[in-house]
This record gives sequence, C-alpha cells and structure tokens, in this order.
Amino acid sequence: MATQTEHYGLAAGVISDDFVQPDHQNKVAETLDRVVGNVVKQLISAGVYSGWLIQEDKTVSAGQGLVQGCWCDTSSNQAITGLQDDAVNYVFAVANDQSPDQGAVDFSGQLTAEGPSGAVYLGIIELDNGGEVVEIDNTSGADRGCFPLLTATVSGSGEIGEVPGGGQISFDIDHRAAANFLVPGAIEFEAAGNDFAIELSKTYQKAQFEVVATNSSSYPRDLLYTWQRWGIAE
Repeated sequence: MATQTEHYGLAAGVISDDFVQPDHQNKVAETLDRVVGNVVKQLISAGVYSGWLIQEDKTVSAGQGLVQGCWCDTSSNQAITGLQDDAVNYVFAVANDQSPDQGAVDFSGQLTAEGPSGAVYLGIIELDNGGEVVEIDNTSGADRGCFPLLTATVSGSGEIGEVPGGGQISFDIDHRAAANFLVPGAIEFEAAGNDFAIELSKTYQKAQFEVVATNSSSYPRDLLYTWQRWGIAE
C-alpha cells in the first residue's frame, strides 16, 4: 500500500502493479526543483570545486564545480569556444541543457568580463594576432571558492607562570596542526580564577589567534587556560 513521505507528502512505498496518478510524478518533479534547486542556487556559492584550469592548448582541464545550480563534472580536457585572436579572452563555465541530469558544461570565451547569467568565471587567456597564447591567468578574480561545508572543532589548554601583578602578556594560540579554517568561527577562552582579564584579537586568521591577558591583581599569578574554536574547515 502506498504511503506518503513525512515532509512533502510524496507518494512512497509503491510496488509493482500499483497505479500512480500523474499528479504524483508531477509533484515529485516540482518539489525537487523548488526545494533542492533553491537551496543550491540561493544558499551555496557557485564556483570551481577542483580543476577547470585554462591551459596552453586553449582547453580547460578536467574538474568539477557548481554552475547555475547544477553539479558539473568533466573527466578530460575540453575546448574553449568563442576565443578571439589578438585579444584578452575572459573564460566562463556555462551550464547547458544537459547540465542538470548529466553534469555537462560548456566553456566559453568572450571579450568582456561580465559573463552570461549564472556562469562561473575561470580566468583569462590572451592570444596574439596569430592565435598563440601570450598569457594565462587562472587566479585573479576567478570563482574558485566552492568548497565543502565541513565544520571542525579544535581545543587545547596551557599554563603561563608568574605573570606580574598588573602586568600584561600576549601570546598566540596556533592550531594549524589540528585544523585550518576557511571560515573561522566562535572562540571560547577561559582562564582559571578571577585574576585575569582576557581579550582576543586577530581572530580572522585561519590557523591561529592572539590572546592578551592582563593580571588585574597586585600579585604575581599563574595563568591557566583552556580554549575551544569552531569553524568551516579548509
């Protein structure tokens, strides 16, 4: 006996010889397109995940990326269409009719930096008047920021002895051996007791942050601390 899914009420549990109304199939397609399509297009940044480098033979190397809400994947070098000699060509990955279901993608060159709607910018290739490559730039301004949203947590502890009364010290917490963060997040830092005022700085750095500790008492004190940091991992 057919059932309905919990979240969207789609037909499930269908077995051989069950009759499925056309509306059931339509609802699956429309729900998938609305929910998944909007999440991918609106909440996840389009761009190159790996590969897709412009090469000396006027091709783009194999790679993967998110283009116009489609996960596209090429397994070999692919030609760049539309290149013009004696010019700087801006190269884009452009979705086509086969992108949603097959992951196909086109690579197109043009003379302006503003690409087609939803296209992913890969870089430039400059050609002389004979069609020979003068320069390739795969980095400046290219959309190569598509990365997995994998969170990580790092933590640690330490001790610094005999901080003078009223004195201030600063030191770095370096966690590069455990994790680097593409998007650094919250930091929790705790000092034992009530003698130290703590300030954190340089929290934008992906592999470390700075701690400034002031001994607010009149006597030397040992600083014992623990810390924890969250973020999207590199």
